[in-house]
Amino acid sequence: MRFGRRMRFIARFGRAAGGATAVEFALVAAPFLFILFAILEIGRLYTLNSVLEDATMNAGREVRTGVLQLSGGSMTTFRDRICADMGMFGGDCAQRLSVDVRVMPSFANQTAPDPVIDDQFDEDLLTFQPGEANDIILVRTWWRAPIFAPMVTQGLRRLSDDSVVLSMATTFRNEPYE
Repeated sequence: MRFGRRMRFIARFGRAAGGATAVEFALVAAPFLFILFAILEIGRLYTLNSVLEDATMNAGREVRTGVLQLSGGSMTTFRDRICADMGMFGGDCAQRLSVDVRVMPSFANQTAPDPVIDDQFDEDLLTFQPGEANDIILVRTWWRAPIFAPMVTQGLRRLSDDSVVLSMATTFRNEPYE
């Protein structure tokens, strides 16, 4: 008799469907939320990189046309110009943005130092030389962005503080201003 009761209980448990939706949701929720946060993170980083590229190009134009040099602009002036174009990302621009502007001997075989060494960002390797008329200029910017979904950073350069580094570079010849 006891065996029969157990069998009826097991059969009744097998037919019950009251919590099936909750169990199915629990199984699907974690991968769904991971994919959702990964999509949001990738979209945020893509937007940030696009805004950084546009801001760098706009500030680089002031170097290329000689506006910055003729007005006595400095690295701070150049950085402020980029920060002004960073829009909604510009709130903590001074802490996250690094710039490097240097004269290069030619367009080919440019080897400027990489400021990321052993997952640390070394500001001492950066310089600010906007050059003179007809000089070839390399402008590079880096943005250290915090990461909220760290599993989606395989293609990004990470620092030891768990932020990623987005970078932008442009090379041009200064116009014959004066």
